[in-house]
Amino acid sequence: MLGRYRRTLRASVAASAAPYGYTLSVWSCGAMAIGDDGLPGLLEALLFVAGGVLAFFLVETLAYGSPTATLRPGARPDVALWGHAHLVSAGLAVVLAAGVLWLVDGLVSWPLVGFGATLTYLLAGAAQVTVATAIGEAAPD
Repeated sequence: MLGRYRRTLRASVAASAAPYGYTLSVWSCGAMAIGDDGLPGLLEALLFVAGGVLAFFLVETLAYGSPTATLRPGARPDVALWGHAHLVSAGLAVVLAAGVLWLVDGLVSWPLVGFGATLTYLLAGAAQVTVATAIGEAAPD
């Protein structure tokens, strides 16, 4: 029974790794924006979403080479556990958001924070997984 539970737990952790890191990034960056600008109204919330959507679309286009490509996830590589330790990707997103909030006030900060959180998390997260995978492939068995 313990072995079955552990396999299920492994599957759950593996499936949750990327969404968990993205959640950390977006929540932290949004919380910082709220602390800086106060609770968002409908417009600010929609601008935050629009910034995130735009960044996601740009990264999708970069990943697939065309904005009209069909989204098809490839095979997931085996990644060392530290490859999904989101301190780098989520941490960089928070640092970028802090910089945006330090430089920009008001309405325009909301889409910039949403954009920066998404862009930074996706690019840095992919870089971290790439490095972890390369190190794992290079390591002797």
